[in-house]
Amino acid sequence: MTVHLRPERPADADTIAEVTRLAFTSNGGVRENEMIGEIRASGRFLPDLSLVAELGGRVVGHVLVSPTDLQGDPEQPERPRRVLLLGPLSVLPEFQRRAIGSALMRGVLARLQERPEPMVVLWGHEAYYPRFGFRPASDFGLEPDSPAAMVYPLRRDLSAYAGLKLPH
Repeated sequence: MTVHLRPERPADADTIAEVTRLAFTSNGGVRENEMIGEIRASGRFLPDLSLVAELGGRVVGHVLVSPTDLQGDPEQPERPRRVLLLGPLSVLPEFQRRAIGSALMRGVLARLQERPEPMVVLWGHEAYYPRFGFRPASDFGLEPDSPAAMVYPLRRDLSAYAGLKLPH
């Protein structure tokens, strides 16, 4: 079967919560579902950047990208800070390792190329996300210097953001 990607619909909320709960087996997706709820309620939710993956009409995966701000010196409020945050990425366990997560990543990243934000940030597994073009945040002078803190550049020059921190 072919994976079909589409923006989430309001009726998908419960299904997305269940996919997320089942995908994050270590904690039942509690924090990830809280994050999705916070983003939806924040006024920064962009429905066209919340994609579901369907197989045979069944939602089997989800990815969310939303605007956020890098953290930094409050004495320099004029510094650019707005970026995009990717996460969570969820795929039902029985559909993992079938390129559904990869399809979601490629699909959502393709939608970001014309966005005004200069980069996508995430906290994730350092062995998974580099295959999509993510690099350590420290490569761009961003903090923290952690293998899980990663950046996908949407612009060539990100030097104006050096010294800022990824949000948690």
